[in-house]
Amino acid sequence: MTASESSSSLSQSPSLPANASLENLRKQAKSLLKRQRQAVEGQLLPPRFTLSAAQHEIARGVGFASWPRLVAHFRDNAPTGRVRREAGRVWIDGVSSLQWGPSPEPTYLGAMEAAFCGSDRPLDLNTMMGDSGLAYRIRWARGVDADTWCGSCPVGEWPDERETLGRATGYAFDWSFPGENADKPIERIVAEVDAGRPILAYGKKHDLGVIYGYEDAGQTVVLSDYWSEGKPVVMPTAEIKGVTAWLTNVVEPLPRGEAVAEGVRLTSRRWAQGTEDTPYAPPMRYYYGPQAYAEWLADLHRADTLTDEQRGNLYFLNGWNYSSLHMTRRDHAAQYIREQSRHLPEAAQAHASDAAGVYERLAQYLGKWDPTDDQFGFVKQKPVTSWTAEVRAAEIGWLEGIAALESEAQERIDRAVNELEASP
Repeated sequence: MTASESSSSLSQSPSLPANASLENLRKQAKSLLKRQRQAVEGQLLPPRFTLSAAQHEIARGVGFASWPRLVAHFRDNAPTGRVRREAGRVWIDGVSSLQWGPSPEPTYLGAMEAAFCGSDRPLDLNTMMGDSGLAYRIRWARGVDADTWCGSCPVGEWPDERETLGRATGYAFDWSFPGENADKPIERIVAEVDAGRPILAYGKKHDLGVIYGYEDAGQTVVLSDYWSEGKPVVMPTAEIKGVTAWLTNVVEPLPRGEAVAEGVRLTSRRWAQGTEDTPYAPPMRYYYGPQAYAEWLADLHRADTLTDEQRGNLYFLNGWNYSSLHMTRRDHAAQYIREQSRHLPEAAQAHASDAAGVYERLAQYLGKWDPTDDQFGFVKQKPVTSWTAEVRAAEIGWLEGIAALESEAQERIDRAVNELEASP
């Protein structure tokens, strides 16, 4: 089934919105249940109202007799024309290989690009970078109760980013929390691949890849994985870290003007967000925008006061986060705004163009990646012993220059958002 056929089929549902996704409908059901639990005496809903009952109400509200029929409808409307079978292997043709270095980061966008590059609706990396706001997001993660640092700083598959990108692309996924206990039912993996639906998953490590095939009736999966050196990974299903996202629907993407506006708004909101605490163990606090730069710099200033273990952890995140920052700002930030600002209202275009100019200056400031330089050495395979006080001092000065330019660019983006909000 082609994407256009999927969209046509979806439009035949009497009450289903054009951009509906199963993930959003699940959230509506949970919200309905929450409202019931908070309701005062005299509520119209039954006292033993459950999540299943809430899902039933949502399904009936969009024209389906039951929640299972609604779920089946979404699963039946996705691309199916790329499935190949040979020598005991079933796979989706056209999924590209992933590999650290040549493949894009964050891995979320790399996996999305790989999953659909051979479909009739391929995704453009630069467009995804901007539509999701990931070309502009900066954050820093430190333990709430201890000096530990988390490598999830540049991770892209955060709720706001994936929901915004889902609307922009028209590819809707049902997401679960990424972790060791994430869902990995063999029967569903087989059914998804048979139907031509690539699966976003963690394979060898917690870096997002794509399950696009299976062998031995699903006991073994075939993945495109960042740790595979550009070759398919074939591994027991029981050993993967977990399935993160199931493709549930393919609909028409948002009109470009709306998608760009959503991405710009998310960019502005993330920059001003301040902090965010996670409910997972160990508890981490994420710092965004100016606060991210401030906390990052503060940690570099006090690196000499840390234990060797703590300093090694900080060394890792310092290089890891900078690598993502360098790639997104140098290769995508200016290009996206320059190309896509024409879709914004005229009053916002001038401010967006000004932001692009600042990001072009930032790209020049960053320059080409230098693997021989000791600064941010973790991703350059340099030992932590190379991270001297002199190297850290150079990194601090470098980051201060980046932060100043980024603040200037974000000020222009905020002005563009103000014009968006003032537009009729």
